[in-house]
Amino acid sequence: MSITKQRLSSDAPIQAEPEHRLDWSKILTVFLRTLAILSLVRGLSNWATICGLWSGAETSGFEDLAPAHQATIVFFAVIELVAGVGLWLTSAWGGVVWLLAALVSLTIDASAWFGVPGWVNIAARPHLATLADLALMAFYLVAAGAAARQSDDPDDE
Repeated sequence: MSITKQRLSSDAPIQAEPEHRLDWSKILTVFLRTLAILSLVRGLSNWATICGLWSGAETSGFEDLAPAHQATIVFFAVIELVAGVGLWLTSAWGGVVWLLAALVSLTIDASAWFGVPGWVNIAARPHLATLADLALMAFYLVAAGAAARQSDDPDDE
């Protein structure tokens, strides 16, 4: 006859505390959606400039701008909206299109800083916007890399 002893909670096997890790996939998704909203707002503000709903203080309208500056506004009006949609969908191409737009912005800003004459001085953004784009790009690259490593980790369940 076997007598079964009731197990007490103190008899339970010792287990390590579960490791609390950041879920980089969720962090990246929230970041991409936030960045998508920012990109869509930037794109719509460029379209507002094109349509004459909103113009900068230095000109009376889109038609009065230099052709190169007009091309820049049209470029960003299109690419920011495309990037915003791709970022909202959290697709890889959305991040690539956004990085392309940010790199073009940074190139324009750097050209103005280094004294390139012409329309780049008008199209350049404030230093704070440039620094914000650099910080966003750095965080995007870190978060995307961490999310990729975390999803490839076989011990992560």
